[in-house]
Amino acid sequence: MLLSDADGLFAALAALKLPRGEYVVCGSAALYVRGLRARMGDLDVLARGEAWERALALGAPEATVSGYGLRVVHPTASIEIMDRWTPGWSTDRLIDDADVIDGVPFMRLGDVLRWKIAAARPKDHADVAAIRHLYRIWTGAAAPLSPPVPNAQGLGQPAAVEGTPAGGEDVRRIPGVRLSD
Repeated sequence: MLLSDADGLFAALAALKLPRGEYVVCGSAALYVRGLRARMGDLDVLARGEAWERALALGAPEATVSGYGLRVVHPTASIEIMDRWTPGWSTDRLIDDADVIDGVPFMRLGDVLRWKIAAARPKDHADVAAIRHLYRIWTGAAAPLSPPVPNAQGLGQPAAVEGTPAGGEDVRRIPGVRLSD
């Protein structure tokens, strides 16, 4: 593992030996690892199957801050392992579609963007701006401004963006950015 951070979070994550294909690192760490953030405060890990079972060995699960799903807090590192992301997000899709960087699966940037826009938290404004800036560098166009619109399967679909087809097909060709399913 080549990833490193000042707090040793990636080393603590590696020590858990979570099975590949059963977890994804979500949230701001996905920006940090791509150089879009100077630091991160914690790791938010979404897990299923055997990875979730290993998380349960760390301690008793408790309700997440959002009240959606359960989380296990690592006893010595700032790592939270959850069994669900936020409402409207498919655990399986987020894990299956992860970008693997230095052997670690990370949430795709398009998903991070959609989640941060939908969350509408002031602390996310700089992250949204950083992703949009990178998007403009890659394409010369602005990233979608609208949050995802849930479909029948509970997966978010971005609203139509002026100048692009509904679903953001143009964005699908950019590695690490996925704004549609």
